[in-house]
Amino acid sequence: METTTTESISLLGSVKSFEDARKLFPVAESCTYLDSAHYSQYSLETRRRLVEFIDEFTFTNKNLSLFNFKISESLKEKCAELIGADKDDIIITSSTTHGLNIFANGVVLNKGDYVAYADSEFPAIVYPWMNQEKLRGINNVMIPSKNGQIKEEDIEKVIKEYKVKVLTISSVEFLGFRNDLRSISKICKDNDCLFVVDAIQGTGVCPLNVKDMNIDFFSAGSQKWLMAPAGIGFAYISPRIKEKVNPTYVATSSIEYDFKNFLDYKLNFRKDGAAYENSTLNTLGMIGLESSIELFLKLGVDNIFNHILKLQDVFIQEMKGSDFRIESDQDPVHRSNILIFSHIDNSRNESIQKYLENENIFIALREGFLRLAAHVFNNEDDILKLTASLKKM
Repeated sequence: METTTTESISLLGSVKSFEDARKLFPVAESCTYLDSAHYSQYSLETRRRLVEFIDEFTFTNKNLSLFNFKISESLKEKCAELIGADKDDIIITSSTTHGLNIFANGVVLNKGDYVAYADSEFPAIVYPWMNQEKLRGINNVMIPSKNGQIKEEDIEKVIKEYKVKVLTISSVEFLGFRNDLRSISKICKDNDCLFVVDAIQGTGVCPLNVKDMNIDFFSAGSQKWLMAPAGIGFAYISPRIKEKVNPTYVATSSIEYDFKNFLDYKLNFRKDGAAYENSTLNTLGMIGLESSIELFLKLGVDNIFNHILKLQDVFIQEMKGSDFRIESDQDPVHRSNILIFSHIDNSRNESIQKYLENENIFIALREGFLRLAAHVFNNEDDILKLTASLKKM
């Protein structure tokens, strides 16, 4: 199958450990970058593939349509492997939000039906449903949370009280709380509620299997943990709900068309995920995303997750007895790739984040909390640089 690389020249062939992976990310040498929950940089292998394609397409008449078809098929296979899905149930999207809108716009609901989400969700979850309230009279109800932490009893209470038809929730909240998707899925199934997951903050680095967790619809984007160009993502739709979600954007490639007879117009939607896709897909985005997923599959998602948790352990141990406290839930069920913490005087957090930037150390400030988000290219030295700078405070 044609791709942007060959095994003989791929830089991924040399990756046997996280130390090897770090060598593929020059950002690790230019600064201490610990903000992958915001965005993450490309690997040298991703850069190589992108440059190779751009040069070939610039200087030759490379067949874009054929290339896009082949790489989209290859990419779907890898996306499916990453999340435990089947290739035919994968949808190539332009972003997490695009995927969520595919579902929100297409799902069959009646005026007055209720959908639910937490009151601390990232806006990408909220606005598609607010729009459906405006367009179709779909009622929105918020589940209470505290600092991004959501109790399952509150989820169940809201679903039962309002007879909720759709629950949308993040696999990992942007403040770091990891939801127990398997348990929440059971609540949904017991109450005839569709289960939609925004997984941008965990895909590739947190173990997730859409079949085992009985997820109805899943969406993730590229620019954060997936380390790929912005403007690409993928979604999963369970075969059992395809008849409940209508395609609302129709492209030539959504249809079982005859390439030799375009004028034979028949609205016969494809049976696979392509029925929900836009038309010409993001070529450079697909190249970059395929490169990243190959790296994740080689390292192993479980191994990546454990690597990140070990780095968090170093941070937690180093900060004991300091003026900083850990705010994340440390229960193994809810612990995630994101760790939030705070100075005991949280009014200082913004100035602390600015101070760290001046020290060439990058973490995020979200909702008043400091947020640590290490990735595959980070190591213990990065964490110790961070803790040393914090202790100076």
